[in-house]
Amino acid sequence: MMKRILSLLAALTLLFSAALAEQAQEAPRLIEAPEGVTAALQVRQLEGGQAIGILGVESEPQQRRWEDFSTVFSGFVKKNWDQDVAFTDALWSDGHWIHLLQTGYVTLRATVTDPTPDGIVQEVVLTGYAMECAPDVQVLSAAADWAAAQYGDYGKWVSQIIFMEDHTGDWFREEPLPVWLENGYQLTFGRNTAGCPYGRVAFTEPLDAAAGYAPFRADGMATLSGERTMTALFSALAEHVTAGYMNGSVSAPQPPDSWEASFGGRIYNGMWDDCALLIYTDAEGEAVLNAVLSCLSGDTVSACMHLFPLYGALAGLDAQEQAALPGILDGHGTWEEMSALSPFCVMNGVMLQCSGEEIDGSPLPIAYICGAEMLEGPQLME
Repeated sequence: MMKRILSLLAALTLLFSAALAEQAQEAPRLIEAPEGVTAALQVRQLEGGQAIGILGVESEPQQRRWEDFSTVFSGFVKKNWDQDVAFTDALWSDGHWIHLLQTGYVTLRATVTDPTPDGIVQEVVLTGYAMECAPDVQVLSAAADWAAAQYGDYGKWVSQIIFMEDHTGDWFREEPLPVWLENGYQLTFGRNTAGCPYGRVAFTEPLDAAAGYAPFRADGMATLSGERTMTALFSALAEHVTAGYMNGSVSAPQPPDSWEASFGGRIYNGMWDDCALLIYTDAEGEAVLNAVLSCLSGDTVSACMHLFPLYGALAGLDAQEQAALPGILDGHGTWEEMSALSPFCVMNGVMLQCSGEEIDGSPLPIAYICGAEMLEGPQLME
């Protein structure tokens, strides 16, 4: 049964009256939940004791720039936890521009309309690794809601409840529970399909988004641009498998010795632990043009542990950016879900696509790393 957060409407009325006197304007109207609808916030009338669910406050939608959101959110984390926040640059994934952040045991994925500082925040999802992370998810989601919605006195009152009270037991349910709506941004709590707690801040109106990259095509993979030599690749790989969260979890691969001529270039094929690594180069064997990784054991965890440092080395990512990649699917995605994204991601003009093939009745995880082709024209985000 939902907690009664405020027992007397009179206290709420006094708060609203004070805000009204200070602002010298008519107070906004509260959005009441229809009869039979469960709301996170409930107040009781002075007469009769009837509980009324409050969903938000009526207000005009106000778009929020990415730079403004990230500045406010980063400032909150720095002030309260003395931690510096490092969002990734905008990356392209399955038709959306997104920023990622890993902070403690919570991942943040923000969808924006374009990769510039002026991109508008469409959605922010914060997901904990387990239900034990729900209090952190609750507080960080409240911070994200404030950074996006920039609500008024009513919203500030609600945020204090979210910051100060633990609602792990009643707000994080399988059925998403809307908590507060103001200035066009809706805050919702729930649990995902993996049973993990999440908070979602979503703009309630669809927005036009800037074009990104074309979906992956196995029969027409674009080659990587720029200078990526075999020597530089394996040197970067040696650093990536020892840095950050990897910390030597997989071995450092050695450059393959043998190669075959193919399509005017060379194909190098070698083993890396339980993975087969295929690298396509130019005719001289210097410039890396494409790479394919397949985990022969079928272990998708091993596939990811080898794939992300390989992609990081080819895309020029640092250890922090590489560690954030699982956040594309909130850190809980299966290989099947990763493969459903086309592409899984594009960073620095380098595309990553996950896939799978049936070998003797068992799925074999395969990943392709190649160049990316830009699209033209806006698209509608919802």
